[in-house]
Amino acid sequence: METIYITDKNAPHYLRFIEWTAYRYLVFNKDRMLIAETFSDSVGFTHTRWPQSYNLYREKHSKDPAALALHELFLQIVNGNVKDLDEFYHLLRTKVTHRKRGNALKDQRIRQAKQSAIQQARMDDGKAFISNNKLISMTKREAVRVAHTGVSEVQISELLQSLVSEHNSTALTDDEMDVLRSIFTRKVTAMEASLTAPEATILRHTDKDVSKNAFHLYGLFKLKCEIGDTWALGQQELCKELSVGRPKALAAANLLVKLNLITVSEQGKRGTVMGKATIYKRLK
Repeated sequence: METIYITDKNAPHYLRFIEWTAYRYLVFNKDRMLIAETFSDSVGFTHTRWPQSYNLYREKHSKDPAALALHELFLQIVNGNVKDLDEFYHLLRTKVTHRKRGNALKDQRIRQAKQSAIQQARMDDGKAFISNNKLISMTKREAVRVAHTGVSEVQISELLQSLVSEHNSTALTDDEMDVLRSIFTRKVTAMEASLTAPEATILRHTDKDVSKNAFHLYGLFKLKCEIGDTWALGQQELCKELSVGRPKALAAANLLVKLNLITVSEQGKRGTVMGKATIYKRLK
């Protein structure tokens, strides 16, 4: 059984305790003996000390919002207000372990206030809106993933329906689906405006060394050349520019050629007395 904190000897006891509590209530039907037997090999009797550590943590951090949120989550679990482990981990991450602080918290509150104002305005106008923040978040994440991939309208519809089925308890109305699609489309448009399609292709390359070197090299071409300009770039200089060996440097250049970002105007020569650099031309 995979856990995050229970079997991690280096994890704080208060996190091991809250995850233990979640598993006891949500997986083992509150059975203390069954959960103890299940984790006996990896935990032993150390779990018996976690409640005391948890209470000491609460006392020491009595005014800490994260500690207060942790105990609120504990009460939600024991009162049956957390339905499954997915919900538990989501609440633990957003409210406790990855809780926003300082400027990040201020920015979050501004976004939430803006979203509330938009929702209220839609309600006043009788327009549909979506209050499921997780659904909105997952929709934006998928929009980032498919930007510059040429996804079709049919594929978008199927993707959004799948997200609704997974992250919303009921089906959305046609108007609500239009709102969700608008959120998706705006995010895709924003992402595609911030990065060109070839740049996205480079960064998504399965070989991360090729991806990194090609993106660096493309940046150098943009720095040194207007579209249509040429650059005499011998292999030694190419390797020096990228700080890598010849195979990796040529792989980066070949990827840019394949994507029609540059082309070889004149092939270089090796082995001659003087040598001859390859002349590349920037295409777009």
